[in-house]
Amino acid sequence: MEIIECKHMTKCDFYGCNNLAKYSFSTKGIIKRDLSFCESCMKGMYSEIAKMQTPKGIESPFKTNKKLRKNI
Repeated sequence: MEIIECKHMTKCDFYGCNNLAKYSFSTKGIIKRDLSFCESCMKGMYSEIAKMQTPKGIESPFKTNKKLRKNI
């Protein structure tokens, strides 16, 4: 899956949106055609996805000693 900028002038695929698409979402054959989104619909979709899926912090590469943590 990848998101690329549209090279051709196409309409946004969201229902009720009449803007021209700026981005295209490709699934590499899972869906028969690419989905096209304008910038405002892409931002709205991103904010809705962020409500459901939040990134987790990475684990520290250093192990903390429990004894040191108690003294601090």
